[in-house]
Amino acid sequence: MDPLSATASIIAILQLSAKVLEYLNDVKDASKDRAQCTIEVSNLQTLLFSLQLWYTAVQALAVENGPLDQFKQALVTLQTKMTEGGRLKKAGEALIWKFKKEEIASILARIERLKLLIEIALQMDHFKLSQAIKDDTNIIRTHVSAIQTGIKRIQQDQDYARHRRLLEWLSPTDYPAQQSDIIERRQEGTGQWFLDAPEVARWLSEAKGTLFCPGIPGAGKTMVAAIAIDHLLRSVQNSLHGVAYVYCNYKAQKEQDACSMLAAILKQLVQARPSIVKPIEQLHQQHADRGTRPSRDEIFGALRDVLAHCPTVYIVIDALDECRSSDGTRRQLLANLRDLQAGEDVRLMATSRLMPEIVDGFGEALWLEVQASKEDVKRFVAGQVNRLPLCIQRNPLLQDMVQDKIVEAVDGMYASCSAL
Repeated sequence: MDPLSATASIIAILQLSAKVLEYLNDVKDASKDRAQCTIEVSNLQTLLFSLQLWYTAVQALAVENGPLDQFKQALVTLQTKMTEGGRLKKAGEALIWKFKKEEIASILARIERLKLLIEIALQMDHFKLSQAIKDDTNIIRTHVSAIQTGIKRIQQDQDYARHRRLLEWLSPTDYPAQQSDIIERRQEGTGQWFLDAPEVARWLSEAKGTLFCPGIPGAGKTMVAAIAIDHLLRSVQNSLHGVAYVYCNYKAQKEQDACSMLAAILKQLVQARPSIVKPIEQLHQQHADRGTRPSRDEIFGALRDVLAHCPTVYIVIDALDECRSSDGTRRQLLANLRDLQAGEDVRLMATSRLMPEIVDGFGEALWLEVQASKEDVKRFVAGQVNRLPLCIQRNPLLQDMVQDKIVEAVDGMYASCSAL
């Protein structure tokens, strides 16, 4: 039987049970049996109302000669007995209880069995409903979690893009890319003498220390600076310490004024720790809409605020001699860095040629001269064996002779070594 037929059967039985209850309420005598019948039919009527709402769960009850048919027959029997073949009593005529004890017991037993079947059907349906609700909830929960993850990822991407645009607005320089290019050219093992030097160990451990690394042209100062920066970046990973650096270049002197170099240092420190970006956001709010740029004093103030959140900051300036001095850029940069060093634990390292005006400014600093060590030159030459003639590549003794001659010829200059 289809669901609509089951529903029709239930409706018919509900109508019939309503008539039976009406008769039972009007009948005289046999009060105990009548009361029991009234209670059972009333209870079953309540269940049938529930079945009417959940008809899909009780289709099996509506089959021919099934429980619903049997209950219908029981109600018909009650109605027939009470109405004398189905004919209604005249108005005002009293109804007489006509059932024997055995008859009412049989009818009530049938009704009780039907109630049990209906209750089981309803319980099964509610179980299925609960299971369906649980499944739907799990699906919704899964989708909500995926949506939340997607929203979080989009928000992170937007925050990252906004952060990147903010830093690009502050400074277009990309010293980290330059650092990567330089350190990639490093021959493995070279520069270890610098990292092992006691002056470097002291500078790394001494608060507000300054390390000055002079060297002749071609001695490898820039590579030493890159090695120091690489070591620092590895050392401060997952810590609150900061590392920033500037590669001065005489070809870019117009772009490298004191303000732009301080901005580049500020950019690198915030790039590593986005949580301390607020000083830059404030500068952006003050200038972006008006199309103006922050002054050196404003950059210095923001840099000082950022340094307050870093226990220690290492700043490396390479080729200080290539920073222009005619307009006071070099003097202003060093003055600002020393002012920062006075207030916070800023550890400054600088490489430069031996120029009197620069040397004088590092009189009290730690000194470590940069020069190509024999070990470094040998490692460099060993890495270039594939460029030598085949007769040398095939003979280890000749390779050793070439290394010794090159070490002697370059006299501590990497530039000479590269030119050979």
